[in-house]
Amino acid sequence: MRISTNQIQLSMLDNLQQGFGEYARLDRQISSNKRILQPSDDPVGSVQLLGLKKEQAAMAQYQKNIANAKSQLSQGEIQLETMTNMLSRLRDLTQTAATGSLSEDDRRAVSSELAIIKDGLLDLANARNESGSSLFSGSQVDKAPIVKGPGGDYLYQGDALVREVGIARGVTVELNHTADKLFIQNGDFFKQLDDMVAAFDSGAADATDQARAMLDRSLILQDDISQMVSTIGARTNLLDQVDEGHAEKSTYSKEVSNQIESLDYAEAVTKQAHVLMALQVQQQAFAKVNGLSLFNYIP
Repeated sequence: MRISTNQIQLSMLDNLQQGFGEYARLDRQISSNKRILQPSDDPVGSVQLLGLKKEQAAMAQYQKNIANAKSQLSQGEIQLETMTNMLSRLRDLTQTAATGSLSEDDRRAVSSELAIIKDGLLDLANARNESGSSLFSGSQVDKAPIVKGPGGDYLYQGDALVREVGIARGVTVELNHTADKLFIQNGDFFKQLDDMVAAFDSGAADATDQARAMLDRSLILQDDISQMVSTIGARTNLLDQVDEGHAEKSTYSKEVSNQIESLDYAEAVTKQAHVLMALQVQQQAFAKVNGLSLFNYIP
């Protein structure tokens, strides 16, 4: 079987093209300092990298969820702790009023301060975050949770939905509490406080009895708030632990990814030099074959 000059030229040209392709691939690897630029560079390693990248993306999203959850829980905790401080002052004043030994001026002074505290507690119950969403209204974040109705009773406008967010595979954490559990379910706290303030303003005969009743109701409220604060603390601790786990796992995953795709720079540069040398030899050979003619052998 004879091989023509044209066949030899085509074969050498194909080898040159492959060589140039290999040189270009090595050049891209060296520039990016990555061994795997496309799946064909290492099919098995590429599959491993894909799995690791998906894992890293999931952990990054979980960490973002955790940061947002901690922020929301912190905002709720701040409002609850402020409620606790105001409620402590309310109980001190109510305890004084319950003795029934106040002068008319003192009674009115206590009544005036209690009214201010009531307004402050109502504002805290209707607190919103920096984006304008109510903290204690369930999913009805555009509504004020507690409003005063036409008859003087206070109404809860939110719902019972507890918002949750995923912080790990199969793990969620609750983000909110609802104001009705504090101020409505165990008796209309604000209505009871309004009635007590009105009784002291008017000097009603049952003002002292109302003060004693308020002491009982405010103690329940204080306990409920303390329970919520404790729950938030437990959730925050969980978030910290899970976040730490994600950070460690993410660091390890990135190290493994780097080991799989990182380039042995010295080896790549040496290999590229060898490829270049081979290309130069092939080019010279191709030039000679391309210049062959029968006229070269005619004396």
